[in-house]
Amino acid sequence: MNVKLSGGKEITIDLFRISIREFRQLVKSPDQDTEDRILAKVAGITEEELLSLPQPDYRLLVDKFFKAIQEPLADPTSASESTKP
Repeated sequence: MNVKLSGGKEITIDLFRISIREFRQLVKSPDQDTEDRILAKVAGITEEELLSLPQPDYRLLVDKFFKAIQEPLADPTSASESTKP
């Protein structure tokens, strides 16, 4: 699932980047550091890049992540998702 950030950069949310162990850590009331580490990994960016995002871009990324985990077998490079807010 692609996410287009306000600056024009596109990020692909790809659940194949994390293990089931990491996924379970995330859904099991994680601390903020764990959540940031796993979200950055799924997005293919560093934690520093994640934490440097403007708040609306961060929220968009989180929203798309939760949509991706609801449909885990969807194609992570689907172009149809790149223009959705």
